[in-house]
Amino acid sequence: MVRPYTFDGMLDKARTTLDDAISGANSAVATLAGHDRGERIAAINFPVEETLVREAVELLDRWKSLALSLVKALDHATEQADLQHRRLFDEKAGLENAGLLSRKLARGPMRPETIIADLDAILHVSAELDLLFKQARPEFVRCFRDCELHLEGVIERRRKLDFDIEQVQRRAEDQAEKLTYHRRNRPSSRHADLQSEAEAGYRDLLAELDTIRRQEKDLQSARMVRQRLIDIYERLAAVLNGQIAAVSAMAAKLTVDIEQRIALLKALGTEADPASGTAGRTATVESLIEAFDANVLAGHDLAVRKAHVDAVFTRRLEPHLLPVSVGPEEAADEAQPEG
Repeated sequence: MVRPYTFDGMLDKARTTLDDAISGANSAVATLAGHDRGERIAAINFPVEETLVREAVELLDRWKSLALSLVKALDHATEQADLQHRRLFDEKAGLENAGLLSRKLARGPMRPETIIADLDAILHVSAELDLLFKQARPEFVRCFRDCELHLEGVIERRRKLDFDIEQVQRRAEDQAEKLTYHRRNRPSSRHADLQSEAEAGYRDLLAELDTIRRQEKDLQSARMVRQRLIDIYERLAAVLNGQIAAVSAMAAKLTVDIEQRIALLKALGTEADPASGTAGRTATVESLIEAFDANVLAGHDLAVRKAHVDAVFTRRLEPHLLPVSVGPEEAADEAQPEG
């Protein structure tokens, strides 16, 4: 039997972590916005900046992990409910490949009313999780767009610095050519007055070159700061973009899974005692069932659609579970007969 408090605990953790993740991402993006406006650029504390972004990324990853675990746990509980439904008609269902101990420990079929109660609990948590996904996705989209917008501003400032550095470098090259010309055309010692004037001009050119070099050094330093900021916050933007894709995949799977649970619930309704009714069913679950009944396409090609969303879910969120493709040489070796 499903233990609702287990799912409730996971749901509470996911809800709290989502709030923290959104707050952390917003804080990091707000700091980036200050850099976009050019604030505090001369006194940036990079360890603090990196810690801020790292903590935001860790919270985002933790939220995704919790939501992923909850989607999978609900799916597993649904599989168990479906198995119990099949065992109403075949007590050996699900035990075909089970070991001897599992066969001995296997209980008799659960009562339809008990399975329905489990599905009601699963559907209630599913509805709450669906609300979290509907809260998370627009927040992540907004945060990602803000992050990209401010990153573009910082990148544009770095590009302007690139242009300024090129201009300063050209000035330095021109100044160096002037110094070379003065050295080559220095008056002889017989013209002391001209030589003194040339030396003064040479010193002026050299001082101006030093000034230009200092300007280039300052510009290069400012460019390094901008580039380091870009590197830090590009990671946050990438994680936010990944979160949007992950939430979309989880929400799509959850939507089809909810249809599967309601379809199973309706099938069990024909087996349950009519007197049991819907006592204890929450308004949230009733709303899901009403929406299912109002949708003429609900339950249509359910097996095919579930297989599709499960494949997308695995590909995007659990790629390590995908089968490893066999190379041509390995395939040829496997095709060779033994002996």
